[in-house]
Amino acid sequence: MSKQLFSFITLFIFLLLCSVFYYSVSYKQQQVQKLNIATIEKQVALDLPLLELSNELLKYSSNIDNINSYLEQLNSQLIGTNLLLLNIVADKKLSTTLTGAQFFTRLTTSIGPVFLVFDIKPQPWPWRYIYYYVAIFMLSAFVSHWLKTVITIEQKSKQLATLQPEPVEESKSPVLVINLNTKTVSVNINPQYQVCLANKPLSFYLALIEFCNSNSDVVLSHNKDVPDELIELANKYFYRLVELGHTIRKRPNFNNSLEKTLSEIRAALDEVLSEYPQQKEIFYPPKAFGEGSRSRLHSYGLVNIVKGDLEIVGK
Repeated sequence: MSKQLFSFITLFIFLLLCSVFYYSVSYKQQQVQKLNIATIEKQVALDLPLLELSNELLKYSSNIDNINSYLEQLNSQLIGTNLLLLNIVADKKLSTTLTGAQFFTRLTTSIGPVFLVFDIKPQPWPWRYIYYYVAIFMLSAFVSHWLKTVITIEQKSKQLATLQPEPVEESKSPVLVINLNTKTVSVNINPQYQVCLANKPLSFYLALIEFCNSNSDVVLSHNKDVPDELIELANKYFYRLVELGHTIRKRPNFNNSLEKTLSEIRAALDEVLSEYPQQKEIFYPPKAFGEGSRSRLHSYGLVNIVKGDLEIVGK
């Protein structure tokens, strides 16, 4: 915010608050003035029998000295106000010419109408109000400074927002992609890096995934023949490779050289999933370790395959 705009806003707020303050004070003074007039009218109405006012019916005129003395008594009650009672006239019509800020009110009495002539005295500059105007100016300056601070902070926030780089997209969840059309294994995050698999290990691995996904509690031991259901699934995928034109050889015996087939599968997964250990635990056929590793306790089944994200292309 420029200095000129800051000064203009301060002046505008100051004038606005001064107008509200002036209107409030004027309204309050008018209400007090009406209350004082009503008090004087009530007092005159009560004291009317004691006043020696002119009476056309009884053929006598007003006692000027008595009326003036009574006016002084009433005006003593109005000290501190800008109101002054000038005269009390009992007549059918007020013949006195009013000047300046003079005005009259009319009382209806048993002797006829009675007019009360008032005058509003000009008040000197109320110096006591200067403290209020100083306070209003300080408040205006404070509000302007607050607005300036808010606008400055908002502008800086917008500038920072434009300078900040766009949020980086969250990394995708790694998905293992097996493509029968290209006979490759890859990860969706880095699709350019692909590892080729031969027909036999590729067919057997796809069958192993599908079989373990449906039979997670089955133990696949090296000491036993490959289950017939798993063999049928491997043959199905091999025939699919034949349909895709990858081979014209007869289907292999998946019971023979099982460990070699698994080793080729593991080697391909080692390359593809080297940076994704969690996915490797899901898709990697377990190796046999230690003494008696070919015992019945070992299984090359994919026990966690249901947790894996897999995409098979060309199935």
